[in-house]
Amino acid sequence: MTQKTWEKQLSRRLKDLPKTERKQVLDYYREIYGDKLEAGFSETEILDEFGSPEECATRILAGEGITPTKAERKNPRLSPAAIVGMFFLSLIFILPLAIVALSLVITFFALTVSGVGIALAGVVYAIGAPLLSIGSLSAAGIFAHLGFGLALCGVGLLLFAAFKPLTEYVAIGTGKTLAFLYKGRFF
Repeated sequence: MTQKTWEKQLSRRLKDLPKTERKQVLDYYREIYGDKLEAGFSETEILDEFGSPEECATRILAGEGITPTKAERKNPRLSPAAIVGMFFLSLIFILPLAIVALSLVITFFALTVSGVGIALAGVVYAIGAPLLSIGSLSAAGIFAHLGFGLALCGVGLLLFAAFKPLTEYVAIGTGKTLAFLYKGRFF
């Protein structure tokens, strides 16, 4: 465990303290950490001396007369019945939602890629069609082909611009939602 990880975990467990006191505690441990590091101690030795963030928070809160909330106490493992229940809830509710979200991500990604393909096809058509039909079409026909190719390119760019952010938002949102739903539920 690194000092930053240790400090984050301690801060999380001290959420029952007022913000100013929590900051003082964290500043105190940072100062001690810095002094010991300068004295030649390794990060592991210093953190071993501090103890686990849970033990340290319990000592600090007890000194303040605060009993840690249930969430701060050691997180008990779920019973087998609770795990089976979570499994079936996931199967019934969360899995279908995850499948729909994944389908949306795939669809939006396909539309994004299609937008790029359409834009490239439009550029090729705008350049190629007028060149290939120079002798057989009037100037108006050549400009019509050029205009059609540029319109295709514009449609492709619009598809890309619309669906690229949607793909990112849905993918990131799905990941964050699933992480929230399962965070700390099983371990």
